[in-house]
Amino acid sequence: MRSITQTLTYSSCRWGLGLLVSVLAACGTDVRPPEAVGDGLASAEQELDGECTADWAANPCTVADSAACGTGDPGVDSINSPNNCELGGMKCDPRPRMCNRNTKTYWFTATSPLTVYDSLGNALGSVTTGTKLRINLGTRKTISTVSANYLVMGFSVPTSNGAISGWVRPELLDAGYTNIMNWVAANYRPAPDPGGTYSDWYIIPSNNAPYEGLHVTNDCPAGNMAVHYLGRNGRINLITNLPGKGSPTKAVYPNNTGLNFKRAQVQHSVSLPLYDCSSGSAVRVSATLNFLYGYVQSGHWGWIAMPNLSTTRP
Repeated sequence: MRSITQTLTYSSCRWGLGLLVSVLAACGTDVRPPEAVGDGLASAEQELDGECTADWAANPCTVADSAACGTGDPGVDSINSPNNCELGGMKCDPRPRMCNRNTKTYWFTATSPLTVYDSLGNALGSVTTGTKLRINLGTRKTISTVSANYLVMGFSVPTSNGAISGWVRPELLDAGYTNIMNWVAANYRPAPDPGGTYSDWYIIPSNNAPYEGLHVTNDCPAGNMAVHYLGRNGRINLITNLPGKGSPTKAVYPNNTGLNFKRAQVQHSVSLPLYDCSSGSAVRVSATLNFLYGYVQSGHWGWIAMPNLSTTRP
């Protein structure tokens, strides 16, 4: 990872530490992270290349890679929040994706036709036998209308409706349910409940126009687009952590049914800088992309970009 300039606005409302750049008037106001954000894992839909590891012998799947939640210390964390939690992983895992230990690649193969679901159990697309797909680390879910077993989050799965991130049944993949669940369990770290009170926000279709063509990192990769965090094809993603530490999809929800998002009041909104790369180099623009922390379904906390949300019920 690249080093990141450690400068940001800090509030005593949440953590009460002495290293303050400025004290905000109330909890829930904006916190601005450093301008230099970018470590190659920022996009919720970023592509990865290569095998599980460049050195399987030196980085076996029995050796854990370091990852943790933020401390709230502005001198340590690139984004000052104990709710910004990197995924756990083993040395072989190409975070934020999971390695198929059997094939030593990050590809899993469908052994029969399967369906990709959103977090409410709605079918998003179908997958044919033999299709290869990838799985996100650190997240699992049961959906009673789909299966009594855990599901795992497939990343940008090639389906009948195009590439879709969503839940799939691991027993229909070549590695098998038991193996995959063991690998998930080794990496599983639930996002924290920050406590305190929650306010009611609602998921809505976002206005993507102001964010088209803008990047969330300053190194101008092909991905890392701001619109990856906004509404697409009638749905939005809740992400595990913020851009800059990797931000894989943790949940997928429809954005046209007015779902209730419980925003954690104690966690300030985080404002990320945006960049225009049309000239071939990154130019900071005045627009920012803000994120709120909370949950849609109890027990599944994460971040949602603010343009996807409203305080008014649709």
